Parts: sequence; structure tokens; C-alpha cells
Amino acid sequence: MLFDIFQTGVSLFREVHETRWNPYGLEGDILLFFRDFKKSIDSKDLQRLQKLISENYYSKSYVNQNKQQLICWFQKIFQKMPSFIYPSLEIEICKTPEIKDEDKVYFVIIPTINIHLLGINLASQLFGTNSRIAMILEKNTNSGLFSIINMEEL
Repeated sequence: MLFDIFQTGVSLFREVHETRWNPYGLEGDILLFFRDFKKSIDSKDLQRLQKLISENYYSKSYVNQNKQQLICWFQKIFQKMPSFIYPSLEIEICKTPEIKDEDKVYFVIIPTINIHLLGINLASQLFGTNSRIAMILEKNTNSGLFSIINMEEL
């Protein structure tokens, strides 16, 4: 009986962990972009994060209207956290990715940043907004890699 309870606990932990790295609705290069984005936030790596945001990034409704403002926002968030506390990005896909052009993909997400200490979730905060975010990724024609070109609050 004790083994069954332990096995159920491990299964629940594994399910939560896998959905954070493989959110339902993402696949292929978009899933790889998301994993890179998550890893850069989870490790507080601003240099890696900068590579995932297009130089042409813009937003009309979001507080961070250009790439520099968005990077500064992340920097402030990361600096507020003590060195032993790390964020964990979790994204809920609200709309299946839709190809707009040959090189642009549109989707809607609810991103949450969880703050963990030794595996215990201390707090959760939405990603600079209290609602859903429409996001457009643009594929670089030379490298084939995606970067964020636009985020808008819905």
C-alpha cells in the first residue's frame, strides 16, 4: 500500500514536470523555441534570452514596447530574486499555433512564473499582465530559428 502511494506521487510529479517542458499544443521547432525560452528564464540567463527576442520586437499594449525595455524588465525581475531562488516558467497554450506567413507563427498563451526554493513553490506570478498574451514568433530565414517579434495583452 505504501508503495502504491509513493508510485502515485511520483506519477503526479512526473506529469507536472513533463507538461512544463512539453506544453500541449506545441511541437517541432516551436516546442524547441519554447524549451529554450523556458531554460533562459529558469536559469536567469539574460544573454540567452536576448537571442530569443527579435531586434524588431514591438508591443502596443504590453508595458515593454521594445526589445531593450523587455530585457530590462527581465533583468529587474531576476535581480529581485536572491541567488539561491530560481524562477520556473510555465506556459498554458490557449490557441493552437497558427502560421500567418511563411515565417511567422501566432498563438495565445497564459505564461506564469513560479518561484521555487528546494522544489517548493513559494509564489506564482503572471508574466507582467493579468490576462492572456498573443505572441508572434518570426523564423529567421538564414538560421531557421524562431524569435519573439510581438507580444500583446488580450
